[in-house]
Amino acid sequence: MTEPAPQAATPTATPEAVTPGVLLRYRIMAFVTGTLLILVFLGLLRYPLEWWTSFETTTSLRESLSILSQVHGFVYVVYLVTVLQLWLKARWGYGRLATLFFGGVVPLLSFFVESRVTREVRAGQES
Repeated sequence: MTEPAPQAATPTATPEAVTPGVLLRYRIMAFVTGTLLILVFLGLLRYPLEWWTSFETTTSLRESLSILSQVHGFVYVVYLVTVLQLWLKARWGYGRLATLFFGGVVPLLSFFVESRVTREVRAGQES
């Protein structure tokens, strides 16, 4: 009979492999993306206000919010690149990758995820 092929060792999470530059880029992009997302979310609150009350937005406000939404979209793409770079360096699982991706879409999540990732990476670098 044939012997089973040896299984390749699965890579373990290695936050100590993350360089300070990768972590810094991720932290900056998480902050910028999270801030823009909160502004976009607050801008979307105008729709229920217009519907429930006599609140009317001006054309300039609508245009500003449209531009802000587009800027957030472009910044989110850069955020995804920094997330992918961090994820590849740290060798985390796909669940962590999904959580990092959702950080730029769910308001306030990027701040919580960034804090946890930074704490984890720095603890791994110290050991």
